[in-house]
Amino acid sequence: MSLTQGWQKAQSQWQRGETDYDVIIIGGGINGAAVAWLSANQGLNTLLLEAQDFASGTSSRSSKMIHGGLRYLAKGDWRLTREAAKARDRLLSQAENVVKPLPFWYLHRPNESPRPWMMKVALGIYRAFASGAKPSFISAEELTQRLPSYQLGPQDGASSYFDAISDDCTLVNWLLGQACDKGLALKGYQPVQRLISDNNGVSGVEISTDTGALTLTSKVVVNCAGAWCGELTALPLGQKMRPLRGSHLVLPMSKYPAPAAITFGHPQDGRPVYLYPWLGTAVMGTTDLDHETKLTQEVAMSEEEYRYLLTALKCLDPNANEQDIISSWSGVRPVIEAESSSKDPSSASREHLIWSRPGLVNLTGGKLTTFLETGQEIMEQVAKQLAITLGSPQLPPPSPRHPLSERCDPSAGSGSIIDTVHFWNEITEHLIHGAITNLDDLLLRRTRIGLLVGKPLERIKDQLAPLCQQHLGWELAQFEQQWLRYWKIWHRYYSPAPFKS
Repeated sequence: MSLTQGWQKAQSQWQRGETDYDVIIIGGGINGAAVAWLSANQGLNTLLLEAQDFASGTSSRSSKMIHGGLRYLAKGDWRLTREAAKARDRLLSQAENVVKPLPFWYLHRPNESPRPWMMKVALGIYRAFASGAKPSFISAEELTQRLPSYQLGPQDGASSYFDAISDDCTLVNWLLGQACDKGLALKGYQPVQRLISDNNGVSGVEISTDTGALTLTSKVVVNCAGAWCGELTALPLGQKMRPLRGSHLVLPMSKYPAPAAITFGHPQDGRPVYLYPWLGTAVMGTTDLDHETKLTQEVAMSEEEYRYLLTALKCLDPNANEQDIISSWSGVRPVIEAESSSKDPSSASREHLIWSRPGLVNLTGGKLTTFLETGQEIMEQVAKQLAITLGSPQLPPPSPRHPLSERCDPSAGSGSIIDTVHFWNEITEHLIHGAITNLDDLLLRRTRIGLLVGKPLERIKDQLAPLCQQHLGWELAQFEQQWLRYWKIWHRYYSPAPFKS
């Protein structure tokens, strides 16, 4: 069953007055999708509601990395390292079509920390947690040979190890699609107005439809709204939400070849930054700072972040400039910490938080890597409230379809993707099966073509219009409206320098 069929199923149920569920999930990001898969696979009558588009929040705007937990090891958090490494290894072995190994090369400049011997010790310990890390050392001479396009300056070589990378939207779409095959009903652009309670606790949710307010009842409501979870229920006493923003620049692989995640300390503050491969492009990231804008507003990279990332890029290419950038993205991480905490953003914990009361289980925080394990923790809380026995967590069957970028030659330039048969086949597939409401759903999240191609995407307009008319029923005037809407969104939030829009 496709996302479109899962959407149609929800609408048909409501029209027939079938509004009672075992589990209602609020939030269509990676955690909500994981819970939806696990719940539907358990045979529970499950509904997922998303206020905007699926994966439109944090889960389309992460760094895409599937970390084994080296950064947590550096902070002495052995448990988190073990959990992340185990989750990463599971994904690499069982979801190899959507999660790929990624080598990391940590560049050592003279007199900068960490020194090569320090990384050797850390990676030796890391290997005990992550068997696939394969730590090694690259000499300065060999590093220069491997990265001939860059002006590296004086180097003491690089520490090498393996982690992994994916596409967050692909993961969400995969989980939701497989959950729909197991009977999940879902609806996007369907915000929950409020929780419904009775004497026994939370008993459902209220939503708005074209015909007015509609009450949906359930045995358990799961709030997976991420950074927005506090809009429906209060955080536990003593805890606060600390939204942290991370921004990224998307660059042409032809000019910025990235055979690995090229990692080095930023000259401004020493934070590790990365130039890494993603879907046929190179990405420069990431920033890490407090997000002080209201969460009701869309997220975009600030001028300060732009300059920070461009400064990092100039460590590899002193002539880097805005004309090199294809697009950008910025996302908010939902970090939970004690109200009294005043840690710098990069030191804030990536732990997730689960709290519950009768009829309601809440989740916020967490990591892309451990979505299945976090989803299982939620389902254990659900199972207690439903008094059922829970099966062991399993990933869905691998998707037979590989991402568009894997079928195209990145050396030809990202713009060439839109001239391929593969591109138009994938566009058509998502128009039919992807529950498309707006053009940005298609171009930014079902496919990532808006990020991979950027401005040259303007030339697909005349070919795209009749496909939207055929598969979505849009008249030309509606398509024109959607086309203008998409480019307004792209310029304001995804262009090379969105703060100029």
